[in-house]
Amino acid sequence: MVKVAGKPAETLADYGALVYGDQTAMLNKMGNEGWELVSTYTETATAFPNFGDASYVTGIRDNTRTSVINFVFKRQSDGKEETKDKPAKKK
Repeated sequence: MVKVAGKPAETLADYGALVYGDQTAMLNKMGNEGWELVSTYTETATAFPNFGDASYVTGIRDNTRTSVINFVFKRQSDGKEETKDKPAKKK
């Protein structure tokens, strides 16, 4: 799994939307190594754009935003990694 965290945009306030860089190079690298993208999912974080400042209230606003995008990959095992965690056979 590859996690890509969002970064605040320079032009947005602290609680504005986050931006994500172009992931094309990472996706191509994973594909070249035999990994297949099988799923993506997001993680959200709570942001309170009006919390603690009554003068800033401008109506109902979302208080969550996507903070991380997760890319889930799979590839066929060559069997080498599986043997590391298995105990040695008794003779």
